[in-house]
Amino acid sequence: MKDFKTIDEQIDLLKSRNIIFEDEENAKKILLNNNYYNIINGYKDLFLDNQNLTNYKMGTKFEEIYSLFEFDRQLRNIFLEYILKIENLMRALIAYYFSKEFGNNNYLKLDNFEIFENNPNVNINTKQKNIKHIQILLGNINKNIANNIDNKYINHYIIKYGFIPLWVLVNILSFGDICNLYRLMKQKQRVEIAKEFNIGEQNLTSLLNILCKTRNLCAHDERLYNYEYPAFTGIADTRYHTSLNLPITNGRYNIGKNDLFAVVIALKLLLSTEDYHKFHSKLFSRIMSIQSKLKTISLNDVLIAMNFPNNWHDILKMS
Repeated sequence: MKDFKTIDEQIDLLKSRNIIFEDEENAKKILLNNNYYNIINGYKDLFLDNQNLTNYKMGTKFEEIYSLFEFDRQLRNIFLEYILKIENLMRALIAYYFSKEFGNNNYLKLDNFEIFENNPNVNINTKQKNIKHIQILLGNINKNIANNIDNKYINHYIIKYGFIPLWVLVNILSFGDICNLYRLMKQKQRVEIAKEFNIGEQNLTSLLNILCKTRNLCAHDERLYNYEYPAFTGIADTRYHTSLNLPITNGRYNIGKNDLFAVVIALKLLLSTEDYHKFHSKLFSRIMSIQSKLKTISLNDVLIAMNFPNNWHDILKMS
């Protein structure tokens, strides 16, 4: 455990490691308001001296590191804005297609989910595992209802009708629960929803996985630009992987599978053309804006850390 250091001591430590300050007084305010750990430990990696990782590259300015910190914060805002559009669309589609098949108050019945009944191609372990996941989901739904019982519109439906219709309920579920709800629905409804995006239902499941993870990173203000996504968030190969000629090692794409560029691909596949153009324009503008603020490292260094290919901008023109 490292000892507590005052702001002045933090600055002295950074100076001893080759950090230059253009405006020391302003840096003190930044460190006080944003936390040394969040700025320095979160964004120092690209600036470290490769020969001595306790020091920084000669000429590194505190303001450069802070610029990367601010850049990442702006990235989170952009990604969150457009992931929320897909989240809201999924709420509407799930409520519609599930209720169309089972009515508006049958979302707590186990049989209305994918339990693989009478399917000889699914082994007993898979069936039991899915049933367990469904039971967990139903428990979360009940918990959300209990936690929101004081909400005026929730209380209204409980008192007047004795239940909450699904198109109301989906508004109080987390995006994680929405993604699980989709994954555990019967295949017929999953296919109907996936058709709205012109993709397969398994592909939609994988795209929602990585969007859900990214949404949580953005909502909790965690570092995004070079986040190392877990393997289970990987998306399937798409036409964009091929068209962009992304690099392959041992038969697997190195870029756009479970990284931030995979999130860009997911948004390209799921957003409307108009919304994706707006997202891409904001993203491109934000990426280009940091270039003038970097002296010790290059924009290409940042793109590599983001796992963005050099030709990433070309995805905008692809159908």
